[in-house]
Amino acid sequence: MNKFNFTKFFIIIAIMLCPTMFYGQSKGNVEKMTFNDFEHYLYVSGDLGLGILSADNIGNSIKMNGHLGLGFQFDNILGAKLNLGYGGLNGKYNNAKISKLNYFESSLNLTINFVDIILGYDPDRKISVSPHFGIGQIQYRTEVQDNEGNTTFRTGFNDNKDGNVMGDGIGRRRVVASLPMGLEVNYDFTKNWSAFIDITATYTDTDALDGFVSGTNDWFTTANIGATYKLRDKANIFKHYNEYCNHWFASIEGGASFLFGDNNFNFNDIKGNGNIGIGYNFSNHYRIYTKLGYGIYAANQASNFTLKYADYYEVNINIAADIVGMIFGYNETRRIALYPHIGIGQMQYKSTTVFDNGKVVQYGYRNDAEYNNKGGGIFGRRVVMTVPLGAEFTYKINSNYEAFFDATILYASSDILDGVTSGNSRDMRSTLNAGFRYKFNNSCYRVEEETAPVQEAPECITPEEIKEAIKKAIEDQEAVTAETIREAIENAIEDSVIYNQNFTNIVFPISKSEKLDSQTNIDAINRASQEMKQGSAVNKIIVEGYASPDGSKELNDRLAEERAKEAAELVKRELGTNVEIEINSKGADWDGLIKAIEGSDLENKNEIANEIRTSSNREQTLRKLMAEYPQIKDLLPQLRRAGVTITTVK
Repeated sequence: MNKFNFTKFFIIIAIMLCPTMFYGQSKGNVEKMTFNDFEHYLYVSGDLGLGILSADNIGNSIKMNGHLGLGFQFDNILGAKLNLGYGGLNGKYNNAKISKLNYFESSLNLTINFVDIILGYDPDRKISVSPHFGIGQIQYRTEVQDNEGNTTFRTGFNDNKDGNVMGDGIGRRRVVASLPMGLEVNYDFTKNWSAFIDITATYTDTDALDGFVSGTNDWFTTANIGATYKLRDKANIFKHYNEYCNHWFASIEGGASFLFGDNNFNFNDIKGNGNIGIGYNFSNHYRIYTKLGYGIYAANQASNFTLKYADYYEVNINIAADIVGMIFGYNETRRIALYPHIGIGQMQYKSTTVFDNGKVVQYGYRNDAEYNNKGGGIFGRRVVMTVPLGAEFTYKINSNYEAFFDATILYASSDILDGVTSGNSRDMRSTLNAGFRYKFNNSCYRVEEETAPVQEAPECITPEEIKEAIKKAIEDQEAVTAETIREAIENAIEDSVIYNQNFTNIVFPISKSEKLDSQTNIDAINRASQEMKQGSAVNKIIVEGYASPDGSKELNDRLAEERAKEAAELVKRELGTNVEIEINSKGADWDGLIKAIEGSDLENKNEIANEIRTSSNREQTLRKLMAEYPQIKDLLPQLRRAGVTITTVK
């Protein structure tokens, strides 16, 4: 009988605890988000349905209408949608009826997911209910006939028959502002496809939509069925390559305004304008925004006319793309950007033109009774559709403020901005503005739960090997005692296999996760290869992907996952093993950043590390500290990595 050995006894205890330490490793930090994991997306939609008139009519005939839509869902609650539509309406009166009433419609709408407000975000929820409201315009033509078939009212046609009043819209249609308000019930069939029912009541800024004037503005209601396709990540522009995180912004600008119409351009005719705006940056390179503005313009043509006075209100929505970033790639330190932009909107104007023969023509005045040139806008202003096209040069002052210079040409669906009709062209108004933009960096707040440190696995035999040793002892011994079992375990320890752990960090370039090769930092792979040549076998492989915290949450999660997968492919390719690889995406390496700062030569490094560690908004804190301590940027490349652990057994 062997003498009891305390050293071996404690080794046995360690073996019993070994499986717990090995298999109970922490999975790393788990991010607890203060917002949901919803990913914004662009979508397109189409619908068809029925429309009914709510005006001076006492009877209705239902007519068809349809829309095409383009929308963007900012988060699970808030979205915006641009609708373009065409439809018809009808109505009857005591002694007359509407013989023709059709319209083009455009509107920008804000949508709110009411279900998620009440019940919270659930990615598996199929049904949503979304109230919506917006602003837009209606371009319409109307004809009313009496019971004998005689035309009693006619407007918005491209001729002057029967006293027709022509407008400034498509085909000389009358243009009025509109306010759509409605409710949409949506059902998701798949991740990308959904169907919806929409009921919308539209207020129009006119009492003559139905051809009768009673003093109360007209409404119409539509009930439509449609489908939506969510583009999500179907194109590169929808992928998340954000500087910090997606953000809202506000802007203010002002400058020069001048007209290109029937006039001769003169520097003396340059007047002023101003705009305020709000928008959303949904990636490094793309933004959508709306502007509200007011301005004055003037014009003249020698020996013909003088535009004595003209002013306007304006609203439009625009989409823009930074071509500098698209061409040269993302660079967080780049200060300049160039944003070409295009949009759609409306302009409400009034003007007074004096001809050389003394004739005075006014458009868009509410008290204009002589020429009946009132419009459907604010205070009788003329309403026209505009298409703004331009470019903005931007200089980033800091993480929150930008200065910009903008040049825009606005094409107008009218030939009488200057009060003169030439019949062969539309007028254009231009602006040259300078302004400032403020970015609200408030979309990526998160905190991290405290987790136990990761325990490294000791070199030990496995529980399966202990079981085999005990089984063999039972088979070899006629009598099984505690002493024989202890001896079997001791012998198993002495003859046990030895585990070796090999670890390395594979470092990646900024915002990259590809183009790894066999010459990259792969020490662990090399060591494991040598051990395999000496008779060892690969037992376990763990790959963990990380990103530096200076990127957005979406970008970091994507990069960490892609880096882990790329590193796993490299390991599999170089080792030629069929062992299943455990792949973990860790996201931003905040712990690594804090350790790097604490181990650096930075002044006040402990205070800096503690400020990041205790901050409730680490992204904003890091941006502030990087501006104050530029040396922090030198610590980031080592955090763009994949950690590879290869365990071999002899």
